[in-house]
Amino acid sequence: MISICTPFPPGTPGILVFVSNATHRPRSTSTPPEHRSGAALPGPHPHGREEVISRVLDACESATPVVAITGPPGIGRSLVLARVRALLAEQQVTTAEVPLVRPENDVAHLVAWVADQIGLLDACGRTAPSLHRLCAALAARRDPVVVLVDDAHLISPEVFAALAGPVGALAGTRVTFVCAFPTPVDGPGPIAGSLRERGLLHEERLRPLRATEVERMLTDLLWSAPAPGTVARLRACCRGLPALVRAAVDGFARTGGLRVVDHHAHLVDQRIPRVPLTHPVFSGFDPESSSWSVVKALSLLHPLRGDVPGLIAASTGLEPDRVHEALTALRARGVLAPGPGWRLRVPMLATLITAYLGPYERSRTAQLAVQAVWSGTATCTDGDQLGERLADAGKLVDRDRAAAELLARGTEVAGRRPDFADRWLRTAVELCTDPADRIAALHRHATTCALLQRFASAAGSTELLLREPDRLSDRTRLEALLVHVVALAGAGGPAALEEFVAAPSPWADAAEWPVVRAVALCLLDRWRDAHTELTAVGELDALPFGRLVRRAAAARLGVDAPGAEPVEDGDVRRVLLRALLPAVERSWPQTTTAATIDASRAGRWDRALHQARLGIATAAVHGSAPGGTAALREMARILIARGQLNRARAVLADARSRHLLLPHLLVLPEAELESAVGDHQRARHLIAAGIAAAERQGVVAGTAELHLWLAEAEFVSGRLDAARNRAERIAAVGSRRHRLLARVLVHQDRDAAARLVALSRNGGRSRELAEALVAVAVAGLGAEKAFVEAYELYGELDALIPRARLRLLMRARKVTVPGRKATVAETERLLGVLIANGLTNSQVATVVGSSEKGVEARLTRLFQRTGYRSRAELTAATLSAEIASEVDAP
Repeated sequence: MISICTPFPPGTPGILVFVSNATHRPRSTSTPPEHRSGAALPGPHPHGREEVISRVLDACESATPVVAITGPPGIGRSLVLARVRALLAEQQVTTAEVPLVRPENDVAHLVAWVADQIGLLDACGRTAPSLHRLCAALAARRDPVVVLVDDAHLISPEVFAALAGPVGALAGTRVTFVCAFPTPVDGPGPIAGSLRERGLLHEERLRPLRATEVERMLTDLLWSAPAPGTVARLRACCRGLPALVRAAVDGFARTGGLRVVDHHAHLVDQRIPRVPLTHPVFSGFDPESSSWSVVKALSLLHPLRGDVPGLIAASTGLEPDRVHEALTALRARGVLAPGPGWRLRVPMLATLITAYLGPYERSRTAQLAVQAVWSGTATCTDGDQLGERLADAGKLVDRDRAAAELLARGTEVAGRRPDFADRWLRTAVELCTDPADRIAALHRHATTCALLQRFASAAGSTELLLREPDRLSDRTRLEALLVHVVALAGAGGPAALEEFVAAPSPWADAAEWPVVRAVALCLLDRWRDAHTELTAVGELDALPFGRLVRRAAAARLGVDAPGAEPVEDGDVRRVLLRALLPAVERSWPQTTTAATIDASRAGRWDRALHQARLGIATAAVHGSAPGGTAALREMARILIARGQLNRARAVLADARSRHLLLPHLLVLPEAELESAVGDHQRARHLIAAGIAAAERQGVVAGTAELHLWLAEAEFVSGRLDAARNRAERIAAVGSRRHRLLARVLVHQDRDAAARLVALSRNGGRSRELAEALVAVAVAGLGAEKAFVEAYELYGELDALIPRARLRLLMRARKVTVPGRKATVAETERLLGVLIANGLTNSQVATVVGSSEKGVEARLTRLFQRTGYRSRAELTAATLSAEIASEVDAP
């Protein structure tokens, strides 16, 4: 189950957004640092335009008569004007705004509008406003006046000519006209040239946003750090245009393709983003015009090179002359790219427009595109776009040829673009005319989607396969059943699996049923039942995948599996391994669970957190893999080590609401969380309950660490016999590392200490090495440098809580803690993180190993140094800093 966030009110940034579809998303309520004081500014902030705005304000202060702000549609000219006006208002500068919604040819109208806004209507004549009288009145004013004109290209050339002389006469006064012009429109044309030559014009051309500016924009829009790759993807498809970035965020949020997990925004699906026609990004389009029909067709055809206007005419039924006229007008407006060919300048605009193509309109246009490419009258170098047009065209083109191409393309892009692979392979199934080809395509689609963990799609295809048993070979039927069980676990959960195992499936052969049922039992976390089911069969050589499943169950139960596992060829073996032993299967494309575990063990904690969040976000759309327990466990442990206790608690609560295998794996971080705030009794109870739950199922996998936790607790409490009993249990169920740790902690074995450190170094696992070094040093079996090395390792991981506790140990053992200034800063950061996570002073004192009065004193000094006046302000600032620091995480 995925918990969907609800909107939280402005001013409460400390509330955790765990999993959201981002349809209702919080907006940042903080003002930019450089304008922290003063009135709240209206509208969204024009990110990345600070330098331009500063130069415009300087031009206004120096009373330059005309300032021109130019740039293509969507670049943010209106936002810059709004920001300039707001900042001028803060400086008590008189401003007037001239909104133009149609071409203006009446000088008197413009004069009256400006004069009325600044209280000079009487001075320039109410009945017949005179431009000369207005300019004279403006020139007579001692205070500065700034007139802002948006969409100034709507002013006709004749009116510009009439304005040029009087406006130029304002040179030397404190009056400035700030005008925004879109490019490629040349604004006032010759008039601008004249003003430029006379030094009366200051020009600012807005450039596309840089990556860092897109990051800031997304963070402000979503109050979340964009996940790695999100910024690059949006910047590329939006060409750095702020209006298109905002529209893309709105569109993906509406269609469920944008998910916010643990304050990180992920694009998890290539669903077509959709925004209403009233959205500002469509402000220049008339849905009733022929231009709209043309641009809709072009949104599908623009990757092609060839007679695109002819294809548009054939698709829309418009006359070629009207099509060419519309295309020319679109290019003049900057909607189309300059140069040869006809293509939309911004890919995201094309994507947003395609959402308004009707089903037949889309299919017909795609048919024309595909046929043009096949006939050689057009070319398309973008293979992804051609695949999409094949899928759009469907049955309107040669079905067999389209199916063959989609099968090949879908298989090729599976690791890179799972969304395309899913759609193309599914469409290939629909296009196959030969029953045998259709069966093969269904099998390919089901297996590929299961590998990609798109469980709902996989389940749909396996159901279609199993409904045609007469057309399936024995091998194909068994593979379809096995993939179906795995897909059921991800898409349907335990209820669907329980129903499946309750009685033999009508689709399964009696001899194969034990293997199929055993897989379902494993996915219900009933490993002992699965092992019993397969052991009763006896010889499994004749049953494909039988030994694989029995060995997986045996590994969880800690028993030996007779005989070697035969190597099964094909992707179905990979599907089973990913479902039953997800930490073992490492082939491409790698699952988020395996990627999380690998990154965590290697000390790439930011990468591990990203992979875990991505897995959660993807599961919200495509189904949750029951084998993802270890990834959620690593995520929670990392967050706890970094002091993010509330976020870790949310991860664990969400995990407990899901159907997951080996749920006792979550007990260790749950106990660490309780121990962190001083509730050691509850932590001990959780550990004991986790061991008992595993033992009831006969499972030993993942229990060694729980026994180790209790062994250490017993030893510290002086219950040596109980500690030795735990060590003996660890020797029976644990890995070599666990056994060595037990020898060090309970028996203080010097030889075991040396072997433990050597083993940890060879493994290349930062956290495990740090833990080994601490265990050896605490047991008195290592030199002081073991403390220092462990301290530095935890520093590389940004593990704030282990570092804080290790400092206490080092001081108690008279070991010098390196970096005094860095330590003070780190302690302050940990205090801020813990306060932001809602901990009381008493709990904070427990975490950092201090007294409540000590914490109060530290907080007082922190407030004095930073200027924050309350815990709420500190919480807001800490959360903002966390999000900002995580924007660049790899």
